[in-house]
Amino acid sequence: MRGLRRIVCATAGVLALLTVQGEAQRRPDLSGQWELVEALVTGPGRDGTVSEKPRRTTSTTISGAPFNCGRGCTITQKGQTLTIENAQLAGDPGKDTGQTPPAVTLHLDGRQTKVVDSFNWQAPRELPVTARWDANKVRIESVDHGALATLTWTQLLSLENSQLVVVTTSARDGESRWGTTFRYRKT
Repeated sequence: MRGLRRIVCATAGVLALLTVQGEAQRRPDLSGQWELVEALVTGPGRDGTVSEKPRRTTSTTISGAPFNCGRGCTITQKGQTLTIENAQLAGDPGKDTGQTPPAVTLHLDGRQTKVVDSFNWQAPRELPVTARWDANKVRIESVDHGALATLTWTQLLSLENSQLVVVTTSARDGESRWGTTFRYRKT
């Protein structure tokens, strides 16, 4: 009976290891130089009307969101870190075209880190961020407990048909406000 238990335990351990290795193998490598292809938004428009149907937008960044690639960026993925560099945010009003925002490094193991808000990097503020794998997507979350409201950003990064897809949703005091989908191609 003891021998059978040892075999069962050893088999269970090997299966668990193979499952973890299989998940890691399915995870995409998001590394590369990326260029914006399409930007869509859902939720209230500037005129106040709400539409669930995605519509094109000229916006390429999100204030308060920890991940901003803008019109393009370079991503390096090594082990459990994801670094976003050279984010091209200067197309937004008020951005200095002569300066590049600082790199943002996310740890993909779920531990909380602080990153400089890449949208407002000229007036630095730190965002508490957690990032982790959620199946084959990177899930990034940030919560800002402001004086007037709690704002939450959730971002999902994935590869679809060789494109980097960044889906961002925003909530104010737990109620969904709007969402964006940015698609990038590798250059």
